[in-house]
Amino acid sequence: MPQFHYEAQSRDGRRMSGNVSGADSRAVAHELRDQGLFPVRIAEIGASRWGASVIHHLRPVSPGGFAQYFTQLASLLRAGVNAHDAFDELAAIAGDRRLRRVSREIAEQAAEGMGLAEQFARYPAIFPRHVVGFVAAGEELGALPEMLSELAAQYETQMRLQGRLLWLRIYYGAVLVLALLVAPFPWMIARGFGWYVELFLTRLLPIIMLAVLLIYALRAANAIPAIAALRSRVSLSMPLFGSLARWAALARFLRTLNFAQRAGVTVHHALDLAGDVTEHAGMRHAAQRAATSIRHGAPLATALAEMRFLPLRVRQMLQGTERTGELERRLAAAADYAIERREASVNGISAGSAVGALLGSAVIVLTALYFAYSNFYDALLERAGV
Repeated sequence: MPQFHYEAQSRDGRRMSGNVSGADSRAVAHELRDQGLFPVRIAEIGASRWGASVIHHLRPVSPGGFAQYFTQLASLLRAGVNAHDAFDELAAIAGDRRLRRVSREIAEQAAEGMGLAEQFARYPAIFPRHVVGFVAAGEELGALPEMLSELAAQYETQMRLQGRLLWLRIYYGAVLVLALLVAPFPWMIARGFGWYVELFLTRLLPIIMLAVLLIYALRAANAIPAIAALRSRVSLSMPLFGSLARWAALARFLRTLNFAQRAGVTVHHALDLAGDVTEHAGMRHAAQRAATSIRHGAPLATALAEMRFLPLRVRQMLQGTERTGELERRLAAAADYAIERREASVNGISAGSAVGALLGSAVIVLTALYFAYSNFYDALLERAGV
């Protein structure tokens, strides 16, 4: 959620200032008025120019880099190290050079009293929105090391998935290279290697470069909020990968609710916090609507029914908790269930991708052989002068 710096005047005429999070400046002004303050100036805390660069969208920090970073930060904070010293340490040991630079800058500004989530929000091209939401919830709930450890566990899951899919990229690359060699091979024999070099430079290489540029353009488009929101919706509807995105967001959502319940936070405020960690606008808005319903006196069962993104199994696990007082235990069980399904999605993607790789490579090889066979006879006819 965006961070704002405000200057306000109290009813007794005192001048006050500070930082607060909110959906927009209007929401912040409304919150200040509810506290008996008259807003004089509200300004969104700007992002770091370096940390908002499109360049970081082209090559984002790897899941392995994030997993190591958040694990180290959680360990330092759990050991009682203050924020300045913790980030000063990370500036020397973080694996990614961008995370080292971020840590160095945060360590320098830690004395100004700005929260860690506000600091992370200044680097939107490096830290995704759900990371900022996770850290903000951890700070507010007094469970920052635990939330950081949960965040590290999520990135470790992504790292395992990337490791499993790495061989598929290598496999597909090898098949495509062979296909590019096999199809024009008869013409290369008939017309010479120079002809093939000219073909590669004038036709094949431009196609490859265009494909690479398209991939990087799509990554750079993540810097545009509307495009990022569209990508988020599309990712949820994709087969296999959409399942992983949904269960990963649900695991974050339910784990945050569980931590909030343990901290004694009201359910409607817990829903506001949990909505910010999902990364998906639809889920976030549904959680905010449910929180508003509870504020107006609606029971938890009604609020759960409004959150359509919750699977039926999870809603059933949370039903009846208002009467039994088992909400905290049920939330923990639901979060564990979401994590299990997330792991199952990783296994499903690995198996499905292997089958897809075999089928895709078979199509590529057969197509290459067909064109090689056709080109073979065309080359023979050309050599015969027919």
